[in-house]
Amino acid sequence: MKYEDGILPVKTVKLIAKQLLLGLDFFHRECGIIHTDLKPTNILLELESPNNAIAKYLSVVPPRMADPQRGAPLREVITTPPISEIKHPHVKIIDFGVASWREKHLSDLFQSPALRAPEVTIGAPWDTGVDIWSLGCLIVEFIQGIVLFSGEGSAKGTLTAEDDHLARIVEILGPFPLPVVRQGSRAAHFFDPQGSLLRNPNLKSTSLERLLNGTSKPFLKPEDMPDHEVDIFTDFIKGMLTIDPGSRKSAAELLQHEWIHPR
Repeated sequence: MKYEDGILPVKTVKLIAKQLLLGLDFFHRECGIIHTDLKPTNILLELESPNNAIAKYLSVVPPRMADPQRGAPLREVITTPPISEIKHPHVKIIDFGVASWREKHLSDLFQSPALRAPEVTIGAPWDTGVDIWSLGCLIVEFIQGIVLFSGEGSAKGTLTAEDDHLARIVEILGPFPLPVVRQGSRAAHFFDPQGSLLRNPNLKSTSLERLLNGTSKPFLKPEDMPDHEVDIFTDFIKGMLTIDPGSRKSAAELLQHEWIHPR
């Protein structure tokens, strides 16, 4: 899924978030599957009227001959209106190439680095919450146009991208709970026995509240989000972006949240 200007209208994000949560809830509870690779390129936008779109495309694209030896392209790219202009977007989750069973994990290092759940990075036990974490990151990206937990290694190599990624998480969400750190098979690479980061000690603490309702770019409150909704939205995101996977909300629980399901 691609979108212009890096941000989407709040009402559009609500519709997309609800559909993605419905999909994840089905995968997690009914199929026993964890996607493990939720990202924009694995979310497709369904055409509102495929036949009309194809007919319109064929009416403006001139016929052409294909080289009999090289053949014709197997697919054509049909340009659609910006997603922000589509009143009722319908999305589909695709690409289960690295998905895992809940009862039998097929890999222990997955997800795009910026969307990777903390328990995966430190080698702690993981479950369906990894998909919820990725979705939380994506929703912030859709609304604010920022990558929340980016990670870049230092030029000298003293700081890895994983170090920086974990530092961004600590800056925004606070320190890792010691029980989570102690479960990580790779935690000793990143934390001391007290649960403090071994590298990148100069952290600039902030909070989700400041990032979602800031006073300067890029952390401004979305213009189309009413003031009374900010705390509700922040609580919704906090339910997904919780360092302890045991405290993270499930897709079923999030579908009942006030931001998705107004009371």
